[in-house]
Amino acid sequence: MFSKNGKCKVNITVFGEIAIIFIIGTILISILSGIAFFSNSRANILSQKLKQTDDILDDFVPYLERYKSFYYLCEYMLDNADTLDIEYDKNEKTNEKHKELVDRHPGMVLTEVTEEEFKELSPEDQRLFAEVVYNRFQMRANDIIRAYDVSYIYLAIANDNYDNAVFIFSGSDGKAPRGNKYGDAYIIGTPATINEDQKQALLDAKNDEYKLANSTGFIDRYEFLDKIKNGELFAGISLTYSDVRQEIIESAIRGTGSVITFMIFFSIICLVFVHFWISNPIREVQKSVEAYEENKDSAEIERRLSGFDMVNEFGALSRSFTQMAKAIDEYIDEVQTITKEKERIGAELSVASRIQEDMLPRIFPPFPERKEFDVYASMKPAKEVGGDFYDFFLIDDEHIALVMADVSGKGVPAALFMVIAKTLIKTRALAGGTPSQILYDVNNQLTEGNDADFFVTVWLAILNIRTGKGLASNAGHEHPIIRRSGGEFAPVIYKHSMPIGMLENIKFEEHEFEMSKGDTLFVYTDGVAEATNVSKELFGIERTTDALNKCKVNEPKDIINTVINEIKDFVGSAEQFDDITMLTFCYRGDN
Repeated sequence: MFSKNGKCKVNITVFGEIAIIFIIGTILISILSGIAFFSNSRANILSQKLKQTDDILDDFVPYLERYKSFYYLCEYMLDNADTLDIEYDKNEKTNEKHKELVDRHPGMVLTEVTEEEFKELSPEDQRLFAEVVYNRFQMRANDIIRAYDVSYIYLAIANDNYDNAVFIFSGSDGKAPRGNKYGDAYIIGTPATINEDQKQALLDAKNDEYKLANSTGFIDRYEFLDKIKNGELFAGISLTYSDVRQEIIESAIRGTGSVITFMIFFSIICLVFVHFWISNPIREVQKSVEAYEENKDSAEIERRLSGFDMVNEFGALSRSFTQMAKAIDEYIDEVQTITKEKERIGAELSVASRIQEDMLPRIFPPFPERKEFDVYASMKPAKEVGGDFYDFFLIDDEHIALVMADVSGKGVPAALFMVIAKTLIKTRALAGGTPSQILYDVNNQLTEGNDADFFVTVWLAILNIRTGKGLASNAGHEHPIIRRSGGEFAPVIYKHSMPIGMLENIKFEEHEFEMSKGDTLFVYTDGVAEATNVSKELFGIERTTDALNKCKVNEPKDIINTVINEIKDFVGSAEQFDDITMLTFCYRGDN
């Protein structure tokens, strides 16, 4: 269409503009998600592969070293490679040779034969002994390859300069025969050149620092065993690079595909909503305004807009235009005043919400340098601000305080009281004392001038990080739930003290507890157990415990996310009526 000055002017609807924004946003988010997922997938999968190879070598190396003459046998096998009958992979033949050897030496246990005892054997028996052990090593390596789907597992000796290596044996998956140089599996004596990345990985392995090294078409992981006559002995595992890269790409594609699907679905829902609840009302209001400009008939405006008597801004806009002819100026002033007030209140609540969130620890892991424990917590208020709070902080290098509390009431008053209570508890705890002493002093401070009759249920514990021993005091709060290492979560039931803030000079009970390596503690507010579905059923302590036991990993964030998801599934469309706050503490032990 052309404007009054003759220039071409393209009209586009609000719906069209929003649709364009959604399309551009979806494309950008998809691209960024793809990059992020690829990076994360690469890091995660390489970390998984390193952990997998660690586990394999933790099984394989002890199997080799249980032979007391293992290191000398490696030297012997390499020195006598040309005379050994080892070009087979059959258990029957190995067993026959083993039987022949035992017949000659009754009571001989291969794993118990020392280097000195081996040297005392005749040359024929030495050769027979080495052939049996070599092929058992070989079959063990083959079993690992088939079980764990790795490309190679082998034993090799590197020279002092780490630029060349000689293989003692290499496993085979049985799909191709072991054989010649640089074949599918390297036989004893096969030489190999070591690149710089592999050399660095070997040096790191010697210092107990492990990483994956890149070689042509493979990713290698090494384990230093010992220095022997021929050089330095290493065990190694190789993974096919193309397979690992394919896993990374597939993982990134799955993640990116999920994001794209969600964005498309979300965009469609939003655009449908925009069409019916924004575009149509706007179009009708526009026509009504144009009609009023022509005939100044307020009754016509009222008739046209009577079907849009909605509770949102469009309803208010319709009513405003209906009365525009009578008191347009006065009404506009009133609307502006109301709008400003709503914005002010909304802005203040938003600031209050951010302040409350900022008061709670939100950076996880909070103490990355401390490997003895891990902690994660979350709070979801029922309103813009809430009365629940959690806290954890180091009192000194050996003691950590854990706090879970719930202020009576909700909204802004409860949030203000929560700020006071949280500050008093932390300040008093840092000054020293047991949990009962801390709660005693904080209770007296809160009781003084508490005309609003607020009170706080508190669970407070102080744990010795080095020993795992601690003291806990429960002022009317929910029972903690603990999973002992290797077991399942179960509530710990004991007598409570009164909440703080009710009466002065209350003595609070406390009890000793102890956490062992691998134990996990879960504390929460009543918003968890009292989460209610549309049938008015409570989530309850039993469902909470069952939800915790569904998470088999000992990671605090995963445990809390599992409970959150279970609550969401249980509650469904029911409205949240109380704050939901949780904290999980995993004790790793004194490192």
